[in-house]
Amino acid sequence: MEKEQEIKYPTSPIRCIVKLGGAAITCKNDLEMLNQENVKTLSLQLRQALASGSANLNISSMDWSKRPGISEVSTTVNVSHEYPELDLSRFVIVHGAGSFGHFQASKSGVHKGGLSKPFVKAGFVATRISVTSLNLEIVRALARGTDLALHS
Repeated sequence: MEKEQEIKYPTSPIRCIVKLGGAAITCKNDLEMLNQENVKTLSLQLRQALASGSANLNISSMDWSKRPGISEVSTTVNVSHEYPELDLSRFVIVHGAGSFGHFQASKSGVHKGGLSKPFVKAGFVATRISVTSLNLEIVRALARGTDLALHS
């Protein structure tokens, strides 16, 4: 008889996965253009949500999705509170690409495959560079809380 293998689970499960949609964090119709106001708001709201002891913070909405006919993400937050130490251990934050990467991938035919073609390989590189630059800006904004510095 075979022994049953014991399944090991992480001691600290992930509490929440947050996806920042590409259309919410970028200006979808403008090549490689970050939506500064939305990223600033999302950054502040995430810091408040992740702050230990954040139950007393005033966060009116955590619905950050962009919907047709709605031009803004909710920005009603209490900014007068000093932020305590953040507990990042059980949160995962991911983001879409929005106006970063899609243009390069589309123009070079990345979606069709064909890595043997130099133009497609170049498209993969250009796509990666574009999305990595977006990721850098998002990480910087989250690290700073509300300060967003862009290098256009």
